[in-house]
Amino acid sequence: MNRKWIVVAALFLAVVAAVVALPGIQLAGTPVERLTNGNFEEGFYSTPVGLVGNGWRWFHNGGHIEYGFYDETWTPVIYEGKHGQMIELDTVGQAGSEADRYAGIYQTVAVVPGETYDLSLHGMLRALEDDPDREGYNYRVQVGVDYDGGTDWTRVDNWVELPWDTVYPRLSPGETDSYTARLTATGERMTLFIRVWKKWGTVGRELDVNLDAISLKGAMPADTDKPSVSLTVPDFPVVGWNYTIPVAGSNGVGITRLELYDGSTLLGSVEYEVGLLSLSHNFAWKPGAAGPHTLKAVAYDAGGAKGTAQATVKVGEEGQFLSNGDFEGGFVPIPLGQVGKGWSWFYNDAEAGYGFYDETWPPAVQEGKHSQMIEINTLGKGRSDPDRYAGIFQTVDGLTVGATYRLSLYGLLRVLANDVDRGGYNYRVQWGYDPAGGTDWQAVDNWVEIPWDRVDTRLDPGMFSAYTAEFKAPASRVTLFIRVWKKWATTDRELDVNLDHISLTGYK
Repeated sequence: MNRKWIVVAALFLAVVAAVVALPGIQLAGTPVERLTNGNFEEGFYSTPVGLVGNGWRWFHNGGHIEYGFYDETWTPVIYEGKHGQMIELDTVGQAGSEADRYAGIYQTVAVVPGETYDLSLHGMLRALEDDPDREGYNYRVQVGVDYDGGTDWTRVDNWVELPWDTVYPRLSPGETDSYTARLTATGERMTLFIRVWKKWGTVGRELDVNLDAISLKGAMPADTDKPSVSLTVPDFPVVGWNYTIPVAGSNGVGITRLELYDGSTLLGSVEYEVGLLSLSHNFAWKPGAAGPHTLKAVAYDAGGAKGTAQATVKVGEEGQFLSNGDFEGGFVPIPLGQVGKGWSWFYNDAEAGYGFYDETWPPAVQEGKHSQMIEINTLGKGRSDPDRYAGIFQTVDGLTVGATYRLSLYGLLRVLANDVDRGGYNYRVQWGYDPAGGTDWQAVDNWVEIPWDRVDTRLDPGMFSAYTAEFKAPASRVTLFIRVWKKWATTDRELDVNLDHISLTGYK
């Protein structure tokens, strides 16, 4: 070989050595660890049943048994390093239990379809020294795989029982068992499940299983250097309304941080010490101005790479779609009294008297100087009929189909002091709407009962009750109905209902 080619070859070898030495760089075909925190040296997080290694999730199938997950630091039961995952199934102190109790951990990783991955893990089973079930394969450890990346351990049908046949006394541990297997990926995600199995419904038992040095090595998919992230935005947000924006991120090496921005303004962030494979968080958003808004979600993985997702929505002003909802705009005469301008009225007649009034008595007005009073009266009647109704309605235009609209109103129910029907939900107020914009209250089939359960005496009223509800506009023109309901055919009754500050707001 001449001097020129010796120099070229030396330079080539130096470049290759430098590439191999760089952190995070893998040559083609080099197996890569796909599990996060398989040696449990990267910390634990709190769960309702104890501490679980970061990057892992937990499960059990309940029953009359205690489950415990622990950050194990006792040297004799740790295979390598200073930490391991311990899982406990305990029936000490239980009067009875069930057979086939399971508890375990799992993790989903990104893989390359068709590639083979090498699984290895280490563990040890321990029980109370006087436990007669230590012999006879009564306590087992199993491994299962969901090749679609699912997270439901009950759907796994390929459990493999590990040949870990020795159960040591709890305080006299022995040699750690090992297990290896080769797994071939069929999709882009794979979930590894490891579960502890207590076969019989025996009581007075404590099974402790230590797991450590869990590894799954193979090809790294090209897309794992960038986390995937998603966000869900409302269709027609309104200035000043409060919204919850769900953000979710996932990545084979774990997510450590989620952020949400409105344009360049950071709305919130959440951090995790060690990356978890799949994270989600609900961020609060209160748009402050009308017009286009771009919401951007960012997810960072354990290696510092980030993925983004964004959506642009048009924020609308908060429009008011009812007229004279506070009844300060005056009343008009009708055959049965007076109704607020802009409103129409209805009732179902029969053996009852009805009245509509411009209420000006301050205790029966929520704000301002007027409210709408609706009366159903059976005083002096020899008989009546059940289900007597009276109410008001108004047709509104200019709604945006699919947008959410908020109805709010205040009400006060009053009856005679000696009315035995004051209790028991005998007098109610309901609301509904006609999506076709019609004016026939009897065509409405979506009545909602307002939970105004307090009925005051007629001359000694209390505070008004508030109510708020939301619905999506099915059309640009709908009719809103509010009705008073006297349920029973009782006589010598007077029901007075005051309505005030009725509002229908939303996207405009």
